[in-house]
Formats: sequence, structure tokens, C-alpha cells
Amino acid sequence: MNIQSEIVEMCPTDCMSYDGGKLKINDAQCNRCMHCIAKMTKALRPGEKQGASILVGSKAPIVVGSLLSWVIVPFMEVKPPYDELKDLIDKIIEWWDDNAKPRERIGELIEVKGMRPFLEAIGVPPVPQQVKEPRKDPFFFWSEDDFKK
Repeated sequence: MNIQSEIVEMCPTDCMSYDGGKLKINDAQCNRCMHCIAKMTKALRPGEKQGASILVGSKAPIVVGSLLSWVIVPFMEVKPPYDELKDLIDKIIEWWDDNAKPRERIGELIEVKGMRPFLEAIGVPPVPQQVKEPRKDPFFFWSEDDFKK
């Protein structure tokens, strides 16, 4: 196996480097696609932290074709009794219940209302892994709260 071409160069976030003897992974830049772990099952493992990635909004309509989910939380460390996860799910369901039309899916609602209001309502900060279609819209809109820092 050629680690440089089959693992490092195929990483979607370029979070890995290989010097011929040691593979280094920048955890902060990693989006946990699991390509490296799937290819090198005996050499790599997910790590000590156990958790979940939260995705919402996928569907498979016949006319349009399959639509992928948005990554809402790239990684959340979860431990029993899973209170943080339950609180997040409750906030998501509450926002959906308050804003959706009858029979409207949450992914469709996020497309209509926008990702920013959704993230603000559930209390999740925006991160680059949440981008569904990079470079689709070159315009950035800032709120007054963004300038107070």
C-alpha cells in the first residue's frame, strides 16, 4: 500500500502528513470521514474519545435523487446518560415543530429558513464541517453580534 497516494492524498480535508515513517493527523482539521481508518484497519483506530457526529436533512426522493445530510455537530463526546445528546435532539425537534409546515421535513425547513437561524435556535456554533456545498455562494452576511468580539 502506498500510504502517501492512497491515504494522505485522498483525505478530503488534507489533515494528514506522512514523512515515510510516521503518519500525523491534525485532529482539529479532520472531519471524521473515516477513509483512513477504513483503508488501514490494523494501523489506525478512532481514538480514546467515544462520541457521535450529528447529521440531519437527508432524503431520497424519486424525482430529484438522493440528497445528503448536513453535518450539524462534527463530533460530540457522549457518555451515559447521554443528557447533552438528548438536549440537542429536543432543541432540534422543538425548532422544527415551531417552524415547519405540515408534512415538511427538517432538511427542507433548513433550506427555506437557512442554516444560521437553525444553528442559533439550537445553540450550536457554526463550523466549516457544516458547509453542504462549498463555494456555492460567495457572499457572506454578518450580524451585529459578529462585530462585538
